[in-house]
Amino acid sequence: MGSDTKPLVLLGCTPIQGHVMPIRIIAKELIQRGYDVTIVCASFWRKAFEDIGCNFVAVKGYGDWHDGELHTRWPERNSLPPGPVQLASDIENCFVKSMPSQHEAMQEAMKMLTEKHPGRPIVQVSESVFEGGLPICRGAPGIKPAGTLGIGLIPMTLSSIDLPPFGPGLPPDNTPEGRERNKAMTEHMQKILLAAPQKAFVECLEQVGAKADRFLLDAMYLYPDRFLQMCSPHAEYPRSDAPSSIQFAGGLGKGKRDDAEKPVWWQEVVNNKDKKIVAISQGTLAVNFAELTVPTMEAFKDRDDILVVVALGKKGASLPEGVSVPVNARVADFIPFDELLPHSSLFITNGGYGAFQHAISNGTPIIVAGATEDKPEVAARAEWSGIGINLRTAAPTPEAIHTAVDEILGNPKYKKRALELEAEMASFDPIGVVAKTIDELAAGAH
Repeated sequence: MGSDTKPLVLLGCTPIQGHVMPIRIIAKELIQRGYDVTIVCASFWRKAFEDIGCNFVAVKGYGDWHDGELHTRWPERNSLPPGPVQLASDIENCFVKSMPSQHEAMQEAMKMLTEKHPGRPIVQVSESVFEGGLPICRGAPGIKPAGTLGIGLIPMTLSSIDLPPFGPGLPPDNTPEGRERNKAMTEHMQKILLAAPQKAFVECLEQVGAKADRFLLDAMYLYPDRFLQMCSPHAEYPRSDAPSSIQFAGGLGKGKRDDAEKPVWWQEVVNNKDKKIVAISQGTLAVNFAELTVPTMEAFKDRDDILVVVALGKKGASLPEGVSVPVNARVADFIPFDELLPHSSLFITNGGYGAFQHAISNGTPIIVAGATEDKPEVAARAEWSGIGINLRTAAPTPEAIHTAVDEILGNPKYKKRALELEAEMASFDPIGVVAKTIDELAAGAH
C-alpha cells in the first residue's frame, strides 16, 4: 500500500517485453518509495506487474496484444521489408490503432482510483509509444489527471531542424546544408512514408473526442506536461529546438533486475584472467540466431584468446537444432546483462535500446548489427556517441564481426568513451528524477 500523502501514479505501458521490463523497474522502485502504482497494459502482463505490488487494469479489445503475437496478429508484417516500411506498419497497427482501447482502459483506471481515493491527485505516466495517454492531453472527454508525464524508453523520435527524420539511422547534421537536407527528408517522411500512420493517428484521436495538431512521432514528447528521456544526455542527439519540458533522467542503470539462476559454467566467466570475453545477445523480439549469434561463434572458433558468451535473451530459449557450439563458446538461455557485461571486453547486440543502455551503464564498448524496428537508430547512436561500431546490417559476415571486434580490442578510444558515458549515467538518480517530477506535477507545476 502506498502512502496517503503521495500522489497516485497511473502508468500506461506498451505490451512488449523490452518496454515492460524497464517500466516494471520504475514501478517497483516507486512502490518502494511509498507510491501507489496502477498499471494499464495488455492482459498478458498482469502477473508480471501484480507480482511487484502494482494494481492492474487490462486493456480490452484491439490493444490487448503482446509481442509474442506480432507475427500471427498482423501476418502481413512478415512479408514487409525491415526498415521504414515495416516500421510504418508497426507504428500504425501495433501502436496507433491501439490508442482508443488503451484510452478506455486508462479512463477505467482513473474512475477506479478517483472513487477509491477521492481528492488524491493522480499523475498519468505514459511510456513513450503507449498511445493511450495522449487523448486526455488533447481534449478528450473524461477524468483528467493532475498532470501528465511521458517516459522515453526508445531512441528519441522528436523531429528537429538539427536531425534527419527517425528511422533510417542517419547521424545529426546541424550545418546550413544539413538543416536543409533534414527539413526535406522530414517532410518526405511525414507526408509520404508515414502518411498512413499519421492519418490513423488523427482518426484515433478524433474517435475518442480529442484533437490532433502534431505529427505522431512528435506528439508523445509534446502533448504531456513533461517528458523524461531515460538515458543520459550524451547518449542522445542534441536538438537545439527541443522544448524545456523534455529532460534527461539518466538510464536505469545497474543492479535493479530480478535474480537469475547462473549457468553451470558461470565461474569460468567470473574467474577469467587471460581471455577477452565477447558477450553477445540478440534481444527478445527480432530473433534469428543465424543472423548474428551463429556468425559470431563462427568468427572466433579458432581464437584461444577469446571466450564467446551467448545470452539467448529469454528463459527457456535454445539455439536451433544442428547448430554447433565451438569449444570457446558458452551458451545460456538468460543471463542478466549487468552480471555479464562487467566481465566482458565488448558486447555484440542487434540494437535493442535496453542493451545499449546496459552497455553504457557498465562501461562496455558495443558492436551493433540491427535492421528492424528502431535498431538502425540505436546503432547510429552507438557509433555517434563513440562507444562502438555500427555494422549497418542485421546479418553481418563472420569476417565483418571479426574485423569490428579486433578494432575495438585494439583501439583504446572505445573503452575510454564507454567509461566516460558510464560516469555520466552514474551521476543521475533516474527513479529520483521520475519521483520528483511526479510530485511536481501533482502539486500543479506543469
